[in-house]
Amino acid sequence: MDHFMKDSGGASLVEVVASLLILSVLLLTFFNLFVFTNKAAHSSQDKLIGTYLAKATLERVKADPLSYIDPPDSAEPPPYAGKTKDDPYVYSYDVCKAKNFRDCETLYLPLVNGKTYEICLYVYQDLSDRRLNLINVAVQARLEDKGIASTVEGFVRYEP
Repeated sequence: MDHFMKDSGGASLVEVVASLLILSVLLLTFFNLFVFTNKAAHSSQDKLIGTYLAKATLERVKADPLSYIDPPDSAEPPPYAGKTKDDPYVYSYDVCKAKNFRDCETLYLPLVNGKTYEICLYVYQDLSDRRLNLINVAVQARLEDKGIASTVEGFVRYEP
């Protein structure tokens, strides 16, 4: 009966279970940290892409405004004339299709890294801007499924 009571010097079951529990808690903590940083990195990347996309769109509007907006010197005033920053005229994919502009999907629904961003232009022109041949344009790039939006604003100069 004495051979059952010998101390073999090994770890008991309670010690093994306790050490596994401590290790699993530590690993889960670090795993959650990695998951959070990965989500934050992707969100930051999507926001940065949206910002660059909005900036690039504003530069394209400056280079070729008639691809995106109605001509400012037509016989009747354009829809954005007399609008204000609080109540701008919005150009979007739907408006582009309704006005039969060209390349609506390319201009207003660009695909970047497998994600479709929606571009909206908020355009207004008060009387002082009209006298200076300027159109105020705010470009918003939105990633709908994540609720991420970036907006840049600038003036577009046109020749009458």
